[in-house]
Amino acid sequence: MTQQGSAPLATVESAGGESGITLIIHAGAGDRGRHHTPERSAQVRVDLRRALDAGYAVLETGGAAEDAVVAAIHVMEDAPEFNAGRGAALTGDGLARMDACLMDGDGEVGAVAGVSTVKNPIDAARAVKDRTKHVLFADPTDEEIAAWGVETRPNEYFVTEARQRSLAEAQAGGDAWEKRAGEPVGAGTSGGGVIGDEKHGTIGAVARDAAGHIAAGTSTGGITNQMHGRVGDSPLPGCGTFADQRTVAVSCTGIGEAFIKAVAAHQVADRVRFAGESVHDAAVATLGEVAAHRGDGGMIVLPAQGRGVVAYNSEMMNFGYRSAAGERVNG
Repeated sequence: MTQQGSAPLATVESAGGESGITLIIHAGAGDRGRHHTPERSAQVRVDLRRALDAGYAVLETGGAAEDAVVAAIHVMEDAPEFNAGRGAALTGDGLARMDACLMDGDGEVGAVAGVSTVKNPIDAARAVKDRTKHVLFADPTDEEIAAWGVETRPNEYFVTEARQRSLAEAQAGGDAWEKRAGEPVGAGTSGGGVIGDEKHGTIGAVARDAAGHIAAGTSTGGITNQMHGRVGDSPLPGCGTFADQRTVAVSCTGIGEAFIKAVAAHQVADRVRFAGESVHDAAVATLGEVAAHRGDGGMIVLPAQGRGVVAYNSEMMNFGYRSAAGERVNG
């Protein structure tokens, strides 16, 4: 259904059952862009189903929500169609620098920003959570990565021809991320191949296991030709990723700067917890705040009890969900 918020129409779809195991995933939201072909859409749907299969298998066998989130994200990080892991967007110097965050409903969280050799950045985020006393590592050293025991690859592994073409297009058009007075966030960059494709590609998952525990994870390559050192919302707890057993698990995608300014993921949880809003209404209202910061995108939200939602105020969103109540894939 659609509902008028304080900005563009928000499309909201209920996902999963009222209780029991549930997995919701996304692979970005934005405009379709000129690179959005029927063939690419078909491959996106295949990869989304593979991710659902991997994550839901964990839940069906009694596994934890966090493990299901990681399993689903692994599949999408390994799929070159998405802007995460292999196939990540390239920075101005032609390298892939990736961000990820993993958070469980008990408040334990780990995140990384700017990793360039970790095959599955979500594994590095998990290592930060489980093996350090810290929350976020930016550009961790090779020694730190080795100590975490995560699998690595040379940066060339992540670079695809499609991303190289996108970078060339972005650089031919000038620096799309130089701030200009009065210009909306991302203005002039929503055309196909520059930012449009990246908005389609950021990936995430939220899950609820048989014990009712929830978790959220997000992984991204950022934005093509982004300035060195730029960090978006994905690895920032409360902005692009959040989980709280008292309320919801959230993973966001879209114009990262706007989601940061809105503290979007945490805002959804606050609206549910303190304002008594439904998950549906909290997602719509939060996307209105994102739009007020001149951004668009989407989010997947799953409560500890009740049905989840997929919500977006952009043209489209790639997503999938599965529970005992059924399955749906959109891409």
